Amino acid sequence: MSTKEEDFELLKQLTEIQSCSGNESAIRSFIKDTVEDDCDRIDVDYLGNLICTISGNGKENDKLKVLLDAHMDEIGYIVRYIDDNGFIRFSKVGGQNPRIQPGQQVTIHSTSGEDIIGIIGEKPIHLIEDKERKKTSKFEDLFIDIGFSNKKEVEEYISVGDYITLKQEFTPFKNKNRFFSKSLDDRAGCFILIKLIKEFSRLSDKLDKDLIFLFAAQEEIGTRGATVGSYRVSPDLAIALEVTHAIDFPGISKDKFDDCSLGDGVAIRVGPNLYTKLSKMLVETAKENDIPYILRASPGPTPTDARAIQMTKQGIPCSLISAPLRYMHTNIETVEY
Repeated sequence: MSTKEEDFELLKQLTEIQSCSGNESAIRSFIKDTVEDDCDRIDVDYLGNLICTISGNGKENDKLKVLLDAHMDEIGYIVRYIDDNGFIRFSKVGGQNPRIQPGQQVTIHSTSGEDIIGIIGEKPIHLIEDKERKKTSKFEDLFIDIGFSNKKEVEEYISVGDYITLKQEFTPFKNKNRFFSKSLDDRAGCFILIKLIKEFSRLSDKLDKDLIFLFAAQEEIGTRGATVGSYRVSPDLAIALEVTHAIDFPGISKDKFDDCSLGDGVAIRVGPNLYTKLSKMLVETAKENDIPYILRASPGPTPTDARAIQMTKQGIPCSLISAPLRYMHTNIETVEY
């Protein structure tokens, strides 16, 4: 069993790696290096998914195949234009909140192989007219400054199409059980998958099922990795591991959304996108083992890999479990250990 300090170090490494959708090579390499000695087989497909298998005992055609999924990508940006003064215009990769972008420090992952630090600039408050102060900057008006004076200087390092990610350190709070970082959506799920791989590898001689762990690519731009990954694996059933909104801070109403707070335990989703029998089994397992849990209703397709997995081939029984998280899609996403 790992210690809390070891778990926090793993979470720190996972969340500080910068790998947005379509540019997952760094996080994929780290996870592969972390689990390869614990798996019977590891594959990487054309979309960039990392597929790790622990084989159970028994006849090949008789064994149940269970898929456990978490996405390893994060939200980011992509360079779309460099102006004559050397300022970089960029577009969103995944869902971004324009209200929090100005003043952020970012890393541009140059096709030359060098990581370039930049900042998202903003007018000083002294130079903003009163009528503009209540408005949010439009995304297309934002720009990145990397400290050069003209386009030619910038183009020695940066090209259109280079990926960009936020820069943020993993930081525990004073109470030691809560922490914040970027990309806990869904490196928190990746952390759990890694822990499961380590545990099941020690029990492999007792397994009668094949366990396939899918670290999916490109979830943030449309669950693309899970779509092709689950098609390739073709499991008998699947569970997606995600984060979910904690509704427990000022300015947000549980009446409007639902009752979910940090420390509530695992959130088990129920609804038409999830296989009812499997979700009930998860609830019963939580009850039998005194595992804290809450139920979250999902009246339609969830914006997660579970949506894609459920509709693969002839349909795959799929359930979704999540960790409550505050401030999703910011660089201060907050979780309780």
